[in-house]
Amino acid sequence: MRRLLLLSSLLLAACNNGDALTDLNQDLPMNPIAEAKEKLTFTCVHETIPQPSAGTDVLFQYARWLQKNNQLKQDETVDAEIERLYRIAAENGHYKANINLQNGTMRGKFKLRGDEHLRLSQQLIDANVATGYYFIGLFLKSGSAGLKQDPEMALRYFRKASDQGSALAQAFVGDKLAPINIAPDIARQMRRCAAEQGHGDAAGALGINLKNMGLFQQALEVLQMGVAAGDESSASRLGKGFRGPQPDDQLYYIGQQEDLERAERYEKIWRILANYSYAAPKVPEINDILPLPPAKLPAWDGKLQWLEARLANVPPEKPSEALIQQLAKAKLLEPTTGRPAAVKPRFLPPDIITVNEQNIEWRLLG
Repeated sequence: MRRLLLLSSLLLAACNNGDALTDLNQDLPMNPIAEAKEKLTFTCVHETIPQPSAGTDVLFQYARWLQKNNQLKQDETVDAEIERLYRIAAENGHYKANINLQNGTMRGKFKLRGDEHLRLSQQLIDANVATGYYFIGLFLKSGSAGLKQDPEMALRYFRKASDQGSALAQAFVGDKLAPINIAPDIARQMRRCAAEQGHGDAAGALGINLKNMGLFQQALEVLQMGVAAGDESSASRLGKGFRGPQPDDQLYYIGQQEDLERAERYEKIWRILANYSYAAPKVPEINDILPLPPAKLPAWDGKLQWLEARLANVPPEKPSEALIQQLAKAKLLEPTTGRPAAVKPRFLPPDIITVNEQNIEWRLLG
């Protein structure tokens, strides 16, 4: 029954191709699991985020720099300034600021109300940013942001977010579909799509799955994508795989001959990724410093671009108070906090969610 509910929920979202969600009460097919598997298709789409205005991006870049520098200190006064800048940028149409503001609130750093979460998520949805659907899925899954807990509806939102290009949703739904008795082929497609967008965990999970299937070359390529995305487990697995394990080593054999120089480079990268795992490190230059066989290894000084930039810690342009005041006033925000100067319309709970042919709309109180 659990498999049936999972497949049915994911199928209902998948079959609409962006139109209204199918009625929950529709009749189930005679062989629902088999039919759901047959119809549960996936086309890889990468998330697109509209370009921000130059002014809002000044606020965003500076807020992000402050956030990076406050990861270990965790100074609450700095968090308040970051929230202020993200709020003003988000309300002026900066969608990455919108996402960071919501993520930071869910991690306890910022202080959005539930209705603000929903309004900001709707702004993402209206701009065709798939993360908006993903956020609503999270709220429905946990029963937060003023929404009643509804795991089945949450799955629909996660599937919608996957189809719209959210790497986080693709990884989440991929994990749900991965068991061999559900839809592992679709799971592999979703994980691959997420990995292409820099989701390290999805790349690592897919790489292991492909290795276990004996598809070693594909596994190598996907694990390499995982390293680029900063996944330390992918780097560790490749490092051990190039130390010449025997074919009966089910953990680390990846069809490669011993290559100790490659192994040592992966282990150096693994160590950096592990030491800085809290800061979301990346290795976009991996194919330049450590290409897969049969390419020869180029000279490498042992440095990673991400770490060098972090150590240099060059601050971006600091936004002027005049710019902050201008953007805040344009959206009726308090310049000192970024919060609305007037009360914004509040959202009704989920039993009044209405569906049209474009997206989910949240009905407003007058």
